[in-house]
Amino acid sequence: MRKKPRVAIVSLTACEGCQVALLDLGERFFNFLKDVELVDFHLLEEKPFPKGKIDLVFVEGNPITKEDLKILRSVRKQAKLLVVMGNCAALGGIPEMKNYMGKKKTIKHIYQSLKNIANPDIKEVDNFVRVDFTIPGCPINNEEFLKYAEILINGEIPEIPERPVCSECPYQGRENCYLKKQEPCLGPVIYAGCGAVCPKNNFPCYGCRGFLNNINPRGFLKTLEKMKNKEEIDDDLEIFGLKDML
Repeated sequence: MRKKPRVAIVSLTACEGCQVALLDLGERFFNFLKDVELVDFHLLEEKPFPKGKIDLVFVEGNPITKEDLKILRSVRKQAKLLVVMGNCAALGGIPEMKNYMGKKKTIKHIYQSLKNIANPDIKEVDNFVRVDFTIPGCPINNEEFLKYAEILINGEIPEIPERPVCSECPYQGRENCYLKKQEPCLGPVIYAGCGAVCPKNNFPCYGCRGFLNNINPRGFLKTLEKMKNKEEIDDDLEIFGLKDML
């Protein structure tokens, strides 16, 4: 009988929205679990992290605390493949805004006393360990998770199509397209795969899935500066960690 691949879903400092997205799959997620040995997923069960080799580790969230870093480095040593899922783990995410806003100033809004409070810069996972693959989004697209997980479980690295969010947007080129209305939207330079959920819900794309590899984002951003001043565009790029990519 073939041994089931050992899989872990690890959460660092995070809102755990990407893990909730997996549970939103309902029965389909639990059908996926039937084909693997799930060795860690604390939204289902809290238990000590197992020893030994793990075929596939999914990591959500930012490595901020000393405990986060200890867990991350440990699972990297154990994992054949380490996959980050979600914008926080991949690009620093919303927590990284602290870096741009001044971390000393920002932390005062949270704690009355700063004594013994660590206040590190926020950095994405690949600053600390090797990352084999990224499932983008905020939160991730759970359908993508199922598709890519099946490939990863077989020890292969998937390829994310180099298509922009605009390719999935029903408003591309039409009157209610944000760009046609001279309103900034990052859809042309951001990875598709989310189903253009934000534009479909009357909200421009802010780029949670990261820049495409086959484009020149700086050239496109120069175009956006004709619609909005540079300072405002920089603020938009800070929301999901895109500013670091430039």
